[in-house]
Amino acid sequence: MKINDNLHLVDCFVSVVVITYNHEKFIRQSLDSILMQEVDFAFEVIIGDDCSTDKTSEIIKEYQQRYPHIIKPILRSENIGASKNWYDSFLKCKGNYIAILDGDDFWTDKLKLKTQTEFLKNNDTFIACTQRYSVVDENNNVTQEIFYGPGRPETGVYTLQDFQNYIYFGHPGTLVFKNIFLEPMHDYSIIYKADRWICDITLGLILTCLGRIYVSDENMTSYRRFQKKGGTNFCSSILGKNGTIERLVFLKKLEDYCFTEMNIIVKHEDRMPHLVWESILYILRYPTSNNWETLKAVYRMSSNKMRVFKYILLQLPMLPILTARQIKKLIIASFS
Repeated sequence: MKINDNLHLVDCFVSVVVITYNHEKFIRQSLDSILMQEVDFAFEVIIGDDCSTDKTSEIIKEYQQRYPHIIKPILRSENIGASKNWYDSFLKCKGNYIAILDGDDFWTDKLKLKTQTEFLKNNDTFIACTQRYSVVDENNNVTQEIFYGPGRPETGVYTLQDFQNYIYFGHPGTLVFKNIFLEPMHDYSIIYKADRWICDITLGLILTCLGRIYVSDENMTSYRRFQKKGGTNFCSSILGKNGTIERLVFLKKLEDYCFTEMNIIVKHEDRMPHLVWESILYILRYPTSNNWETLKAVYRMSSNKMRVFKYILLQLPMLPILTARQIKKLIIASFS
């Protein structure tokens, strides 16, 4: 590991925030990917463990003993949720820049921190930069070499218009940004007040309102995504539940925040026809009472029912194909 023991003697240049919960299987890989970084500046690692019930905290203590000038744990006695964990950890950052990495994700390039901080130093009109990333499962098998899913931003400057079109800056594990918490211009507690779990979208909006974000095609991060019954990771926790209403409420809070706190008007593109159709597909896959109530609620929230009806009629020819794909997935899952 390329760590200069004397770097702790100078001011901290980068703070790496790691939030973790029940990541004993992954936290070593996450921390090792930070400690392998080849840098010529000081950095600290703020680790917020959200009252894990496994051995995550013991592993963190082990790393603190090995790297006492770098690893700075926050071992919580109660679970406060991902968003509050993030926000509280941000407030403890002393670095000029902040990088983020969840406790089950990992960096794949030893020059990631140096590359991104150099970009921000040399391009001071940007407040943040982000990159592409791979997707892996719980066993480190690559499921996507480069993520091309929904919400993927174009290369180059990320704008507020992108946000309003439901395109986000990228995965938080790829983000490095100027430390806006050292001398805050606004109240940033919306990061945890808007939603207990979703915080990356909120942070992305705040940064977009404060400055420019650059999206690079470099790929230096792996995002761990998997779903399994009883899992404590976020993807597993939302398995089978249509969270459309919660997401709409969340986005409305962000719009209100930007208007009242920053005097910036944010208005999301109307996607209600798509959301109704998505809710129909959801209940076909997970026919629960909660998902049925969500479908009805989303439909009632639609201001133009005729537009919704026309949209659904256009999508109906795709239903047999979508159903066949779902049956195939269920068959594969049953034999795996």
